[in-house]
Amino acid sequence: MKDFIASALQDIDMRKARRAAVWARVASAAGTFAAAVDPAMAQTLKQAGVSIFTAIYGVVGVIGAIACLVTLLNWITGNWLGREDPKKLFFQALFGTGLAFGVVAIIQFIKDMVGGSSSGVSNL
Repeated sequence: MKDFIASALQDIDMRKARRAAVWARVASAAGTFAAAVDPAMAQTLKQAGVSIFTAIYGVVGVIGAIACLVTLLNWITGNWLGREDPKKLFFQALFGTGLAFGVVAIIQFIKDMVGGSSSGVSNL
């Protein structure tokens, strides 16, 4: 079986294969662009973007909540994580979670201002 596959692969002209792959990429990019120009597809892409940001908020919230809970339990139960200052670790987890929420909110704000149908300044 190995010999059959090896002989079949040797018969393939790599230049033609690469050229076909390039044309396939160009065709798929053109098809995606043509579909994105359609208003229904654009609305679907916008809804997909909104659901992605909702998922990111959920992931940030869950990870942040777990980190804060673990560090709070570490602080209360006597520093079983082995860090120098459990209170500092807890506040670092709180700050990191807040920072992550802030970054996602800033990115979403910029996306909403740029992606609107009118000028971003008038949306403020």
